[in-house]
Amino acid sequence: MMSQMFNAQRYSQVLELLDAERKIILNGPLTDLGAVVEKREEIMTALLKEKGTLPQAFITALKARAERNSRLIKASIDGIKYGRVQVKRIEETAGRLHTYDAAGTKTEVTADPTTRDKKA
Repeated sequence: MMSQMFNAQRYSQVLELLDAERKIILNGPLTDLGAVVEKREEIMTALLKEKGTLPQAFITALKARAERNSRLIKASIDGIKYGRVQVKRIEETAGRLHTYDAAGTKTEVTADPTTRDKKA
């Protein structure tokens, strides 16, 4: 009986930690994620060492939250990759401007390098 209550508390802790991971993934700072994952893994390891099987309701909730967090992490990675591409495009086109003259001919205007004047 006591063991079941203790395990129920650990099930709850694991699910709460998965919710905390979600919050960190969405709001940061991501440096906090390691400690939360470590704590969750510690509890899960203890649960898996116990005799018997995990309740189906816990497994279902665990799977749903883990998949949700996985999707969020994948979306974050995709966003970072997209951001890198955009920065690269901006860097490649910095200082150039394509425009058309009065005759309709496409012309590239380049910016002169800028310098900082220093006073003696």
